[in-house]
Amino acid sequence: MFVLFVVLNQPEFLPDVLYKMKQLGIRGGATVIDSMGATSITKDLYKVPVIGGFMKSIDGDTHSNKTVFSVIEREEQVERVMSHVEDIIGGDMKQANKGIMFVLPVTHMRGGELNRHIISRDSKRLLAEQQNQTEYY
Repeated sequence: MFVLFVVLNQPEFLPDVLYKMKQLGIRGGATVIDSMGATSITKDLYKVPVIGGFMKSIDGDTHSNKTVFSVIEREEQVERVMSHVEDIIGGDMKQANKGIMFVLPVTHMRGGELNRHIISRDSKRLLAEQQNQTEYY
């Protein structure tokens, strides 16, 4: 299993990315969080009081991203999603201001739709194997 992180510098693509992940059968769903790259934080932002900083972000002076992460079962699914995300955002992620995607292995997991699917699938497989076995050889 893997966790795919997609940081979208152009948040307007978020609905299309989520829709495509669902179309591709990504069972783990996705979590979306607001994020901001460290390079977009200027020294002046540190001088602004809390309320002023909040108002500045509402006014749009602060660039924010959307970060999507999703646990995905198979590597080929990860590669498919990554290719489609690049198509959606209009090109190669190596270009400036597109964002970043990266994948990490998941060694342990508890909870979530994907985990429930895997448990159910494994239980059905085990039951089928037991039904195929007989007491008489």
